[in-house]
Amino acid sequence: MANSSYPIVSRRNSGPYVPLGMLAAAGLILMALTAIGALLGVGNPRSEGLNASLLSGNLLRVTQVAGFTFWQASLSALLSLLVALPMALTFWRRVLTSRLRILNSLSFMTIVMPTTVAVSGLLGVWGQNGFISHLMWAIGADGLSPIYGLGAVLLAHVFFNVPLMLRVFLSGLSSIPTAQWRLAAQWGLSDWQRFKLIEWPVLKKLISGLVTIVFLLCFTSFSLILMLGGGPSVTTLEVSIYTALRFEFDIPMAAFLSLVQLTICTVLVAILARFDGTGMVAIAPLVSKRLSQPGDTSRWTLLLDMGVVAAFLLLAMAPIASIMVAGLSNNLLNVIGWPAFHRALLASLVIAIASALLATALATVIAAARVRVGSAGKWLFDLAVSLYLAVSAIVFGTGLFILLRGLVDVFLIAPFMVLLANMLVALPFSYRLIQGKMAMLARSQDKLCNSLDLRGWRRFRLITFPALAPELGFAAGLSAALSLGDMTVIALFGSQQFQTLPWLLYQTMGRYRAEDAAALALLLLVLTLLLFGGFIKGAALLRGMQVDVRD
Repeated sequence: MANSSYPIVSRRNSGPYVPLGMLAAAGLILMALTAIGALLGVGNPRSEGLNASLLSGNLLRVTQVAGFTFWQASLSALLSLLVALPMALTFWRRVLTSRLRILNSLSFMTIVMPTTVAVSGLLGVWGQNGFISHLMWAIGADGLSPIYGLGAVLLAHVFFNVPLMLRVFLSGLSSIPTAQWRLAAQWGLSDWQRFKLIEWPVLKKLISGLVTIVFLLCFTSFSLILMLGGGPSVTTLEVSIYTALRFEFDIPMAAFLSLVQLTICTVLVAILARFDGTGMVAIAPLVSKRLSQPGDTSRWTLLLDMGVVAAFLLLAMAPIASIMVAGLSNNLLNVIGWPAFHRALLASLVIAIASALLATALATVIAAARVRVGSAGKWLFDLAVSLYLAVSAIVFGTGLFILLRGLVDVFLIAPFMVLLANMLVALPFSYRLIQGKMAMLARSQDKLCNSLDLRGWRRFRLITFPALAPELGFAAGLSAALSLGDMTVIALFGSQQFQTLPWLLYQTMGRYRAEDAAALALLLLVLTLLLFGGFIKGAALLRGMQVDVRD
């Protein structure tokens, strides 16, 4: 008798998913191990080249960099949590049940926004010549100091991670049964009693896994540190790897730093696996079911919520507005006419679309295979995908560089390497978005498909795809946005012959061409949102066409 916790799938109706999924998982594991093996070959502390570097005093520097990386990630995750919790409660109480609902939709812009664009927006608000400084000058006060340093890094991480935490917390709150809100209203529970008895039991289950995810994202942050760090005292392992490989060409040291980061990230991923209940599926919007409570109209609650909403507008919306205002200038048409912009645009679009399609297809195959094997075999698929949370883009890129440098010109095949790295970085997020829905569909559809002898591609086209289309579109859109805005691997392999839009924006800002950079940031932001929305809309159209054909 089949275990009710797993889908009932006959061997003949499992289709090609299991062998294809196992082949894909084995390939992913092999690629990761190959890159790690290349790092071990030259980054082993016993290697002659590395010992020479360490003897020159670099070991102490490595320890300091690793310590700072851990410290800034810890502070960033803690600050993001402290800001996101009250915002989630306010949004749950006010925004999702009023005309402010659009704020909840706009908050997702920061999740898909390229880091280089975000830096431009943050400088436009909090920079020495930004919006806040102009307000302070208008009232006779001194403007803000230069934003670069640890404070700027923390601000940027809070800007990115608070909306992510907000979406997850709102998803958790939306899972509270409506009956509990009805009883709370009937019993006249105070705000504190509702929080203690209803909201906190749900939120605390999400905090551990979510903080671990945010810590991991901050720990592997590259572009923000590179652009806002402000000097050697504010640098992370990823930036040190980039510096050692691209500027100093100290390959043993780059490999050693990569191994240090890989070790720490592996521990973090193992911790994250323990909190498997927090999935990236939680960032997808859900319908609110909260009922109005007696305390919602009190004066102090209204003032508190107004303050929280104002803080959200300043934190998340003001940088976006700054990007739009600064980018709408005469330089916009000038930037659009750049030949370099045309080349970077074409390269970015091709890589983003290809990596999104590959990541989504691979995640779908692996997720389909996972729900069709016994519990003993599920670990293989989870391991294959989770490896690339530990093996970050720059660690994987460094391994590829070491592996291929004696075989081919790595700068000649840079587009392929950037495509592969971007696809692998997006894969864990696509997989988390798709896997949960795939398991649910398997439990609900397998008996019917068995009775109708539907399997393989025919089943996917007629039954699975129409139900899975929203998740597929969301996963592809998110993957495309992440790829389009990524600057990690292109920083290693970029050249005058091969550039992407984030790399072009970084170089433009480095040349102090502020107006051109602002226009380029706006173009990149609009392109990211169009690409993200295009995949979601495209999946919805394909789903509608499929339903019409089926009818």
